[in-house]
Amino acid sequence: WQGEGGRLSSVLVGVLLALGAGASYAVYTVASKELLDGRSPEAVVAVVFGLGALLLSPVLFMADLDWLVSGRGLAVALHLGILTVAVAYLLFARGLAQVRVATATTLTLAEPLTAATLGVVVLGERLGAAGWLGAGLLLGGLCVLFSTKDK
Repeated sequence: WQGEGGRLSSVLVGVLLALGAGASYAVYTVASKELLDGRSPEAVVAVVFGLGALLLSPVLFMADLDWLVSGRGLAVALHLGILTVAVAYLLFARGLAQVRVATATTLTLAEPLTAATLGVVVLGERLGAAGWLGAGLLLGGLCVLFSTKDK
């Protein structure tokens, strides 16, 4: 588990960071589900992401934001902020209001599978053996889960 000089290997660090991201997403989903009780999805998303923006605001003073003043930079920032965050999480919150947390988080596994499929079909990207194996495992897991859901 240790690389040169006794430091943790980059693989272990990557695994730990991935586990942290997964745990954070689970906490976000459970907390959002609790907040949705009796509230509109729009209000919950606005509060959660507003608080997140407030917590991240010190980064504005440490990061180089020159790219943001260009037309292309502003377009990218608006696209990421509106489509990939605001719209996506608003739709997620609306769905979360209707289904169990476990169902919602399991369905989000379809996101990387969909992205990989679109990359191969639309953009002509190539997956290696590990990529195809991962896609197959994700698809298989989703099929097993939903075929045994009500049994």
